Amino acid sequence: MTPDKPSQEFHLTPKGWISGTSWNFKTIQGEPIERPVNSIETWLEKMVQPNLFCSDIYSWTLIWFDRSMTDSERRKVRREFPKPVETFPDRFY
Repeated sequence: MTPDKPSQEFHLTPKGWISGTSWNFKTIQGEPIERPVNSIETWLEKMVQPNLFCSDIYSWTLIWFDRSMTDSERRKVRREFPKPVETFPDRFY
């Protein structure tokens, strides 16, 4: 299911984060980007609520993970490479 609001996939790999497919109101922006074969996790950053008077509200949701890795192995990689962004890239606006 495609998100209703602007969203961006991010794939965690052994070398860090790679941007994935992005959407803006159910429309893919640019070309779809496949999950890299060495991905450990895929996360979706989604605008939950735009707000003109303060910071917009976003969610960050795990939507896929490599089941051959343990939770602690995945946590270790996440600690090495923190989330790539705190807010949406400018290309959404």
